[in-house]
Amino acid sequence: MTDGLSCTSEMPLAWQPASLEENERQRMMREAALLLNALNQMESSHDLESSGADNRRFERLEAKLDLVLHLLARTLEPGASPGIRNVTLSPLAVEWNDEHLPIAGTPLILELRPSEHLPLTLRLPAVAQNPLPGLARASLGKLPEALDEALHQFVFRRHRQAIRARAGG
Repeated sequence: MTDGLSCTSEMPLAWQPASLEENERQRMMREAALLLNALNQMESSHDLESSGADNRRFERLEAKLDLVLHLLARTLEPGASPGIRNVTLSPLAVEWNDEHLPIAGTPLILELRPSEHLPLTLRLPAVAQNPLPGLARASLGKLPEALDEALHQFVFRRHRQAIRARAGG
């Protein structure tokens, strides 16, 4: 996929072939940047907090707010959740396991749910690339600066979390 930064995790992902008008594409990317910025804000605040006794009350309150956000997001999301897939995400491309592979060159809309805390769908325009056996691949193309930055932050933080988990803490 890429020689650079990426993260791999299981998450709901669906795709559909679709050509978008430019204003619809821009709207989709603004919404994606907004969602990723919110996730980055929420998850980075979890990373920075210490687990001292002074923070226990705050952590309980935050857990309750996370639950409320989760339930609210679930009621706002239409339809059933897409299937869980093993997804590798980079700032430039997405790969996922799939039995049905898109044809290379097909414009796509990828629908991912990258967070359990805020289960809203991240919709990204993409273009299908040559697949590998059982592995769909898509490039994200040129993204607006805000979305590009938010995606880099998201992937970097998830990559760092995976390294910490492998190292045992």
